[in-house]
Parts: sequence; structure tokens; C-alpha cells
Amino acid sequence: MKCKTCDGEMIQKSRRRLLSVGLLMCGSIAIAIFRSWFWGPGIILLLTGIYLIVWATLGKGCWCRNCKRFGFF
Repeated sequence: MKCKTCDGEMIQKSRRRLLSVGLLMCGSIAIAIFRSWFWGPGIILLLTGIYLIVWATLGKGCWCRNCKRFGFF
């Protein structure tokens, strides 16, 4: 698979693993309900989890070695 931006080689990560880690990171915000001092780390984990979910679904888990981007569609 070739990158649409730079024609470099695309590497595919495990979509299942990206999705499961992303969902677990998004679910970690639930601990902030019980402990208020977890809001800061919880929000960071939530945003990172959303990024991983988007990468696994829209980006199909592909990553370009040259330009460090993940392709959509």
C-alpha cells in the first residue's frame, strides 16, 4: 500500500488492538466520577483514545513511514 501524500510505504497496525486500547482509554474517564483529581489525566486519556479509535476506523490502522501521516479512506 502506498501513501497518497508522498508515495511512501504504508505500515498497517493491528486495527483490533488500536480499537480496543482506544476504547479502554475512553472508558478510563469513568474513574473521574469517583475521584475528582483524575479529571486532568482522564481528559488526556479520553482525547488520546478518540484519536486511536479514529485511526483504527477511518485511517484503517495505516501509518506512513516517510511523512508520518495516516491516510483516510
